[in-house]
Amino acid sequence: MKEDHEIDRLFDPAFNDKDLIKSAKRKSYFRMTGVSFLVSVCVLALLILLKIQLTPYVMHQKMVAKELYYDIYGANTYVGVWDEQYKLIGSSAEAPKYKLLNGKPVHLGDVSLDSSDRVMTIENSEFAQFSYNGNRVMNFFHPSLPYDEYANDLQKLNEVNEGKVIEMALSFDQAYTYDEIVSMLPKDVTLQWNWVNAYSSEELEGFEASDSLYAEYPTTILKEYEVAGFPSISEAGEIIENPVDDFLETLDLAQTKGGSYKEEFTHIYETLQKDTNENVEIIGAVVVGDKQQLSTLIDKPYIKASSFGVIIDQY
Repeated sequence: MKEDHEIDRLFDPAFNDKDLIKSAKRKSYFRMTGVSFLVSVCVLALLILLKIQLTPYVMHQKMVAKELYYDIYGANTYVGVWDEQYKLIGSSAEAPKYKLLNGKPVHLGDVSLDSSDRVMTIENSEFAQFSYNGNRVMNFFHPSLPYDEYANDLQKLNEVNEGKVIEMALSFDQAYTYDEIVSMLPKDVTLQWNWVNAYSSEELEGFEASDSLYAEYPTTILKEYEVAGFPSISEAGEIIENPVDDFLETLDLAQTKGGSYKEEFTHIYETLQKDTNENVEIIGAVVVGDKQQLSTLIDKPYIKASSFGVIIDQY
């Protein structure tokens, strides 16, 4: 019997106290090692379980924030369906970013949860910038800021080949309501997106101050990825019935679901909080049409500037 053997060893003259202590330490060591290993396995299993449970939730929150960003920022820019990859290490999600021209999508690249929202451009001149995928980047001019010169790409429509669909940014001479813009624009021109006046007086003064420091490429000329607004056409290419109401609801949602963009959304919300759906100030737009359709905009007094965007084949 094991117990009898242990008792006999205690009364064995050859077995001293040191041997007893060593034996006890050895048993204690193995016991503690076993317990530590078991605890570690349980903790690791718990952490893996928590990660499996929390990762989809965390990623979903980030995807919602990213979608809200592109719902508000970026002229005529949409985000498609997310491709989600869940892993113990390195989970990711990507979605296509695209424009719409008469219902035809133009792929701009992919959006990831950690990707930058700023578009890298090559600037050929003050009014001609291109993204690295070759698309022209639209410019916007605020009606309350002074400019030495305005882009006037409406006068260059005759340089565009026949059979092309053209995206064009319009900057207005003043702020208008959505209903006023709809009534002003020719019926053959598609109103795709609306630029909202979400700038405080302090922010506009800051633009002017920065402009004096960087005269080569004025900071007062805003790029298509820097402006905020709302679409008139849905991501499926359909006309939105109440786009201003939808925009204000999106801003409300962004206050709680904005994630890392919450500060930017709050700034827009506070700037527009005095506005209702009847008087949200619109200071520019993105329109789509062929050269004949867009030529009906030439010499319209409410257009201060016009800037080419993406140009694609009609068919």
